[in-house]
Amino acid sequence: MVVRIASWAEPVRHPELGRLRAWHLVGPSTALRSGQVMRWSLGARELVLFRGQSGAVHALSAHCAHMGAHLGGGTVVGDHLRCPLHHWRFDGSGACAHSGKPGQRAFPVVERHGAILVFNGPVVLFPPPTVGGEDWRWGLSPAFRVRCDWLPVVANAFDLEHLRTVHHRALRDAPLVERDDPFTLRVRYTSRVTGTGGSDRAMKLLSSDHIRVTLTLHGGTLLSVESDLGRTRSALMAGLQQTSEGLFVQLAFATRRSRIPGVEVLRLAVARWLFTSFLQRDLSVLDGMRFNRAGAAEDPVLRQVLDFTASLPEAADDERA
Repeated sequence: MVVRIASWAEPVRHPELGRLRAWHLVGPSTALRSGQVMRWSLGARELVLFRGQSGAVHALSAHCAHMGAHLGGGTVVGDHLRCPLHHWRFDGSGACAHSGKPGQRAFPVVERHGAILVFNGPVVLFPPPTVGGEDWRWGLSPAFRVRCDWLPVVANAFDLEHLRTVHHRALRDAPLVERDDPFTLRVRYTSRVTGTGGSDRAMKLLSSDHIRVTLTLHGGTLLSVESDLGRTRSALMAGLQQTSEGLFVQLAFATRRSRIPGVEVLRLAVARWLFTSFLQRDLSVLDGMRFNRAGAAEDPVLRQVLDFTASLPEAADDERA
């Protein structure tokens, strides 16, 4: 479905990243072992995640409903999380084994693409993203800080003009913008290489100079990129997290598995290098950026990004505890 360009003018209020009712990337699945508890925050909202003895991951509001102790200091007992203060125990639904009544706010959790995803809200509004295929291998890199707000990061991904000025790419045809539902915005395009750097030459060789890209924004919090180079395919998923220390981005890379020993490890390393080399060019530009929404709205694709992000649902104030 191709979306018509809607009107856009100041002032338009965009939601806070931590309040978006969407899937948020917590970190790699390997970071939370069986019986382990993890503290994690969504802006002003604090959560705890724990992996029960059954292997399932659960997410609960951070402060005990009894007297407010932080459950990050709790202990996993079977498939329950035990409060460190009075040893009240909560299961993955938030029900309290001590009173038999709901005690903690619970949040939906899935593990996908080697990562833990949490939905910010009691009811899932859209399914978690599926990127690549079932036979793909994923690897995550450590999160890094970006010194700007979340909206310019998202807009930068969809800024096709900066492909030419920053990334030395030229479009081979007009981009196609799609909006399948209220929570998904996608653009497809094919580009060619105009740069002469090492990663540029490698990309040109691998793709025969036809780089087919599918870029998708999922709920405002997750960006995915699927790149088809003809000879090889790779994927990237970027999770945005707003903390008290600033905005952080975590990247997950993927490539297709191989039955030949060592080949998929090499493919994953190449995908990581190409994507990282590409993204590093943006970091200096985004550092300290004061995003001008009115200027961005002059671009037809970015205008659709602004319309989309302004329409995303937020968690209610009484759900932030």
